[in-house]
Parts: sequence; structure tokens; C-alpha cells
Amino acid sequence: MKKLAVLASLLCVAFPAAADTGVLKLSLWNQTAIATPPNTQDITGIDFGIGSTSASVTGVQLDLLFSQTEYELNGVSMAWVISMANEVRGAQLAILTKSEMMQGAQLGIVNMNRQELTGLQFGFFNQAEYANGLQLGFVNYAKTIDGLQVGILNIAENGWFPAMIFVNGRF
Repeated sequence: MKKLAVLASLLCVAFPAAADTGVLKLSLWNQTAIATPPNTQDITGIDFGIGSTSASVTGVQLDLLFSQTEYELNGVSMAWVISMANEVRGAQLAILTKSEMMQGAQLGIVNMNRQELTGLQFGFFNQAEYANGLQLGFVNYAKTIDGLQVGILNIAENGWFPAMIFVNGRF
């Protein structure tokens, strides 16, 4: 408990301009949470718990079962099972990662991006509508790619070929 109090104090000093956002959020499940200052939706700092939903996170979202950011995540989102966000700037790490727009890295067994990926997807199955960067996995799919796919099966509708083994892409 002493360590948690020290961490909360350090975060308040580190993010003084974020007085209207939560600096430290502890979540039991979804929005059953406490935060200091008392804003459980907009977090600038650490969002930690079993399962958590926030409107926006700038910093780290670390949860045991699921972490979900409804609008914007700037930083790192980690969950042991599922990590979902609309917009991510940073990294998502989980068994299943899911986002609308991604700038950074998705690291998981299954990585799904419904719109634009700028960065890296690393996992068993990677999917993106538009991939600008690197997809590294056993099966990679992108409707449109501006980058490289490396894996056993690589599917890109605008790639060198629609489907290739080992390497596919377009620059």
C-alpha cells in the first residue's frame, strides 16, 4: 500500500497540467473504479485493474482481463486476454488486440485493425484494412498495403500478388 501511495504521489508531480484528468485509476471491472483526481474516463498516467474502460488514455493501460479505450489511447495498452481501442498511439499487447486506428505496435496472437495501421503487427494472425508498415506472423491480411508482410501466408489485394507465401508487399 505504501508503494501505491508513493506511485500516486509521483504521478501527481509528473503530470501537474492534468489536474482535470485522472492520474491513477484502479479498476475492478469496466467502470467500477476509483481515480485520483476523481475522473475515471480521461486518464493521464496509469489505468490499472482487472478490466477497464476509459474514454481516453495518455500513458499506460494495464489490465488482467480486458482494457478498452473508447476514443483515444496515447501510450501503452496491455491486457492478458483482450485489448480493444478505437484509436491507439503506442502499443497494444494481449492475446487478442483490436483497434480502429493504430499508430505503433499491436503484439498478440490475433491482431485486428478495422481501418488504418501505421507501424507493426506481430502475431499468429494479423489483419488490417490499410497497412502502412510491417505485418509479421503466420497469416497476414491487408486489403491495401504500403509496406511488407512476412509470414507463411500473406494476402494483400494490392500486393505484388494477391496471395504469396513468405513475403508480400508493395512500396
